[in-house]
Amino acid sequence: MKNFIILFSIILLSGNLYAQDLKLAILPSGARVESTTIIDGITTHSYSSHNKIPINGTPFLFDDFKSGTLELKDGKSSQEVPLRYNVYRDVFEIKYNSDTLTLNRPFDVKYIHLDSKIFFYDLYFTESGSGKRNGYFEIVIEGKLSLYMKRNKDMSYDSFVATYKGGGGTKEYYYVDKISYFCRTDNGEPFLFRSSKSFLNGLTENKKEMKTFIKSNKIKFKKKDDLVSLVEYYNSL
Repeated sequence: MKNFIILFSIILLSGNLYAQDLKLAILPSGARVESTTIIDGITTHSYSSHNKIPINGTPFLFDDFKSGTLELKDGKSSQEVPLRYNVYRDVFEIKYNSDTLTLNRPFDVKYIHLDSKIFFYDLYFTESGSGKRNGYFEIVIEGKLSLYMKRNKDMSYDSFVATYKGGGGTKEYYYVDKISYFCRTDNGEPFLFRSSKSFLNGLTENKKEMKTFIKSNKIKFKKKDDLVSLVEYYNSL
C-alpha cells in the first residue's frame, strides 16, 4: 500500500468536513476566494464559510467511496482501496485514514478497477479533426475494434431572465451529465464516435459491411446499446 501513496496528494479538505463541503468548494468563476496556497505545485483554495455557493447534483460518478484497485504500468497492483471518481474535475480520489487524496500521476496507472468498471487515462484521443481529448475513459468493449466512454459534467447556471411578463430561472447552479463515445481499431488512432460518417472514416477495413449494418439496423449514434451492437458486429467479421 505504501508504494501507491506517492501517487496521491491532499486536496481541498480532509477528514469529516470533506464529505459535506466538497460540492460547495468547487465554485463557479466569480466566487470569492479567501486565500490561495500552493504546496508542491498543488493549488489549494480556501473559501469563506459565508460565501459558499450550493450546486445541485453531484460532481461524482458515485457519491460514496467504493472499493477498487490500481494496476500500474510496471505490473504492480494495489490492494483494495476506497476510491471515488470526481467526473467534474476528471480525477480519481482515494480515502486514506482521515484524508481524501487525489491521483496526481494518472499516466503511471494502466487500469483503475472500480465497481465492475475499468478506467484508464489517455492523453491522445482525437475529438474532432486535429483536436485531442485527454482524461479518464471507461472501457466498454475491447477487441479488434474497441469502444470507450468519456464522462463529463458541465456546470450550468439557471439564470433569471427579465421579460415584460416577468422572469424565469432559479438562479442556481447545476451539474449536467454528458457522455461521449470513442472507438479505436487495433492498428489505428482513436476517434470520436459521433455519426455514421465519422465512424466509417475512422475504419481501415469492412466499411461497406458496416455501412449496410448501420442502415439496416437504424443505428443511433447516441445510444450506447446501438453502439455496442455495432462494435460487436464489426469484431465478428
